[in-house]
Amino acid sequence: MTKSLILATAATLALAACGSSEPAEPAEVEDTLADAPFEDEVILDEAALAADPATPVSVTITGVQPGAGPLLVALQTEGEFGQAAGAYTQTAAADAETVTVTFDNVEAGAYAAAVVHDTNEDGAIEMGETGPTEGWGLSGAAQAGAPEFGPAIFEVAEGAGGNASVMLTYPAE
Repeated sequence: MTKSLILATAATLALAACGSSEPAEPAEVEDTLADAPFEDEVILDEAALAADPATPVSVTITGVQPGAGPLLVALQTEGEFGQAAGAYTQTAAADAETVTVTFDNVEAGAYAAAVVHDTNEDGAIEMGETGPTEGWGLSGAAQAGAPEFGPAIFEVAEGAGGNASVMLTYPAE
């Protein structure tokens, strides 16, 4: 598998985790961003609504290049991994080299965290000839080849919560 294909697969995976699969027209982006879950608002599925309210998950994102555009952060179950879905999604300002996002009421289980730095604020990850032109990352150990759920897993314990770390990778300028 070529490096650009690996990067494209990983970037698509991270973007899909945040609920988008392809670039939108500018008017669609404005409408989408107007309804998007920014800052402290979290979208939860039915299972998440039944979760223990004291079960927080912190995702620490390092390697952020502070600047324009939000960080799109998603927690995905194995069934959601690589799809345009995430059990929990949130956005955060990219205003420091390290950003921590906290999700409340997370159901116990195994998750992967995916992050995209949407620097041009279009709701989609930009792809160039050699891969993503925006920052992205997954939780867990660095992976070679197409991303897999196993190496990206972190556990959320009932009532105790969990923690994940994501190191963003930006394209060389």
